[in-house]
Amino acid sequence: MSPPYRFFKRFHKWPAIILALFFIFFALSGIVMNHRQFFSPVDVSRNWLPQEYRYNNWNNAAVKGSIEIGDDSVLIFGNIGIWLTNTGFTQFEDWNHGFPEGTDNRKVSDILQTPNGNLFAATLFGLFRFDSAKKEWHKTTLHNVESRIVALEIISDTLLVLTRSRLLLGFIHDNYSTFEVKELQAPPSAEKQVSLFRTIWVIHSGEILGLTGKLLVDLGGLAMILLSVTGLLFFVAPKWMRRIKRSISLKNKLKNTTRWSYQWHLKVGIIFAFLLFVASLTGMFLRPPLLIPIAGKEVKPLKYTHLDQPNYWDDKLRDIHYEPQYHGFAISTSDGMYFLNENLTQEPLRYKLQPPVSVMGISVFRHHPGGGYMVGSFSGIFHWNPYDEILNDFRTGQPVAEQSGLRSPFGELAVAGYHSTENEEWIFDYNAGAISKSGKPLPGMPTQILQQSGMSLWNLALEIHTWRILKFLIGDFYILVVPLAGILGIFIVISGVVMWVLRRRRKHVTMIKSVCSKNE
Repeated sequence: MSPPYRFFKRFHKWPAIILALFFIFFALSGIVMNHRQFFSPVDVSRNWLPQEYRYNNWNNAAVKGSIEIGDDSVLIFGNIGIWLTNTGFTQFEDWNHGFPEGTDNRKVSDILQTPNGNLFAATLFGLFRFDSAKKEWHKTTLHNVESRIVALEIISDTLLVLTRSRLLLGFIHDNYSTFEVKELQAPPSAEKQVSLFRTIWVIHSGEILGLTGKLLVDLGGLAMILLSVTGLLFFVAPKWMRRIKRSISLKNKLKNTTRWSYQWHLKVGIIFAFLLFVASLTGMFLRPPLLIPIAGKEVKPLKYTHLDQPNYWDDKLRDIHYEPQYHGFAISTSDGMYFLNENLTQEPLRYKLQPPVSVMGISVFRHHPGGGYMVGSFSGIFHWNPYDEILNDFRTGQPVAEQSGLRSPFGELAVAGYHSTENEEWIFDYNAGAISKSGKPLPGMPTQILQQSGMSLWNLALEIHTWRILKFLIGDFYILVVPLAGILGIFIVISGVVMWVLRRRRKHVTMIKSVCSKNE
């Protein structure tokens, strides 16, 4: 065995053994994340998870918002679905009937009541209308558009349904039974670009090549599991064989299994080396700290891929509000805030003054009584009035400087939702839960909601894939697991390929020597 081979073997063996279980969980969680809707009916009890994943004081994005539908009737919505309550939060009624099973299927981003009394809910997997006679939700058919609905708005008798890529219009004359797709124009002189984060994400997941790419990455995940298992078996088998003294047949079986594992480890490893290298490299940049330097960067869409679409707003739209005073709409996008005229015919114009919004996305976008809007995200919550050039901290009222350049995606408050009554306002921090401006606590979450609000398998897979699941053990150091595992994964792949090349070269040289010796 040559010195270079021994060097790379050492570099390949020990990191791979140490990280084998991590790689298995990386692969399994990645496969689940690649097929969210397929796994959406499956939930996991929060009681099985660390304390921070359990609901307490309406945390973990339990509530995103609320809407009054009567004198003392309020619908709250968010990750817990939809519940009818009163202004005192003392009585609750389950309003999730009609949604498919699973927490993911009742994650609601917005609710709106039309002038003729119809209730619509925007969910992760479609638009739903409430049947008041049966007291259940029914899915509304939306042809040829993505299923994720992010916001609803009403202007006169027209219902606006916002997906992450398009705007749909429904009209009262047919009771909002059909919807017209409206493609928004690009901003003036805009060049079609996509965020670098999204580009890396779709490469990592395989979505860049559509379903075919996802299945290919799934295959890579299965390869990672096989490589981890066979690597562990090849590592422990010699130790087991030394302990087996009497059973020759068992020893032979173990030898055959080890030989089989080693052969398949080599074959699968070299076939999937490039795919595993790309997965390790791209995964490193999808979580802080390596996420921060790429968060605000944009690049041209890769030609002939899923990203190369004519729609400028593909996967960029996040929320919308009508501003009657200015006869137009304020639109929240991943590129910032824009103004769009009410006829939807002109090019959207980017506001000069922009509020801080986390790369994680906007969570609160509501009219402010003093004019302008409340804008909340994991960067905090602000009073933003672009027309009077006001940008203040919503809680303190103090002016806030517009941010630019590198910044953390998290502020002092990780705002996940907002709820108000006539006399009080509550901000829902993702970690701490309900926080009122006056200090008045919100009544605790009733047992009925706690029992029916598990964690979706997809979200659990996300927590495992990002290794936030380890936070209760190692604190904020969990943030280093993904980049370190990515770096070591790259070295494992490279060293494995080098070892394969050295073995092939050695076999080739041996074969030539053998042929030459026979000819002498």
